[in-house]
Amino acid sequence: MNQNKRVACEKPASAYVHVPFCHGICAYCAFYRRVSQDRSAWLQQICGQIRGADARSLKTLYFGGGTPSILTEEEFDQIRGLFPDHILEFTMECNPEDVNPKKAAFWRSRGVNRVSMGVQTFDDALLTVIGRRHNGQEALEAVKTLQEAGITNLSIDLIFGLPGQTLADVQRDVNRFLSLDLPHLSIYSLQIEPDSVFGRRGVQPCDEDLEADMYEWIVRRLKEAGYEHYEISSFAKPGWYSRHNLAYWQDRDFYGFGPGASGREQGERYHMDQAGKRIPDETDAAFEALMMGLRTQFGVDLEAYICRYGTDPCQEYAPVIRKYAPHFQEQDGRLFLDEAGREILNTILVEML
Repeated sequence: MNQNKRVACEKPASAYVHVPFCHGICAYCAFYRRVSQDRSAWLQQICGQIRGADARSLKTLYFGGGTPSILTEEEFDQIRGLFPDHILEFTMECNPEDVNPKKAAFWRSRGVNRVSMGVQTFDDALLTVIGRRHNGQEALEAVKTLQEAGITNLSIDLIFGLPGQTLADVQRDVNRFLSLDLPHLSIYSLQIEPDSVFGRRGVQPCDEDLEADMYEWIVRRLKEAGYEHYEISSFAKPGWYSRHNLAYWQDRDFYGFGPGASGREQGERYHMDQAGKRIPDETDAAFEALMMGLRTQFGVDLEAYICRYGTDPCQEYAPVIRKYAPHFQEQDGRLFLDEAGREILNTILVEML
C-alpha cells in the first residue's frame, strides 16, 4: 500500500474541540469567541459533530478556545463522554481566574493530564492594559492548585512586545516562569489583528528592533536553562513536547469540532463556521506542510513529503535553499533550519512563494 492510500485510510489520532465562550474579550484576541451566554445550542451542535466522527483511535485531545475552563461540570461531561476513556494526552486550556481545587480535581478525574494556562504576563499593570481578569499572584496560585490536583504537565502562555513593555519586563516574566520549574512554555510576540480591540484602537506594534532583542534574549535564556526550542514559539524540557501540536507541525490529520475550529481529514483542510458547517480551506497543502515542518527543530520528513505531494522541496525551492544555505540542513532524511534560520522563517517563506 502506498503512502497516500495508507494516509487516506487512517482515522485522525488527534481532535481539537473549540470552546468559544469567554468571561470577557481580551484586547489582543482575534479568535472566534463569544462573551459567556447560554451555551445549550452550541453544546447540542458540537456533540452532534463529535457523534458523527469516528474518534475511537484518538491519542490526543485538546480543548481550546475561547476559555474551556468556563464550562460547567455537566457541560464538560457531555462533551468528554463522547471520546474514548483513555487519551494519551488530554490538554485543556484554562485561565487562572477559573482555577480552584474543586475544578482542578474534577478535570483530573476526567482524564485531563495536561493544562495550558493563559498567563500572558505576570505584570499586573500590563495585565490591566491587555484586558485580562487575573493578576500575577493569582496565576502563581493557579499553578500550585493544578499541581496539587496531580496535573504536573503544565504549560503557560506568555506574550512579549506588549504596549509599553520593556526588555526588562520580558526578562522578569521569563525568569518568573523559570522559577516555577514547569515543563513547557509557549511565548508569542504580540500581533495586532484588525478585528481585535487593539486593532480597532489603532495600537501600534512593538518596535521591530526591540521585538528582535526580546526574542533573541528569550531563546538564549531558556536554552541556557535546559529547555529545547523545538518550535518557533514553543520551549520544553527534553521530551515534554506538546504531542497534540506536533500533529499540526508534522503534517498529520486531526479532527476539528465546534464553530471556529479547524481540522484536516484525508489531507484536506477545513474550518467550521458559526453554523457548524464544514467549509473547505483553499490552502496549498504541500506548502503548508513545508512551512509547518520548518517551524520545528525536527524539520520536514523528505521521504514522506515526496510520497504524499509528489514533489521534492529541495529541488522545487533550490534557489532559496542555496541563498540561505548556511541555515538549511539536511540530515537523516529531514530538511530543517537552524536556530537563526527559524528566526527569519517568514522572510524565507515569502521568497519561496
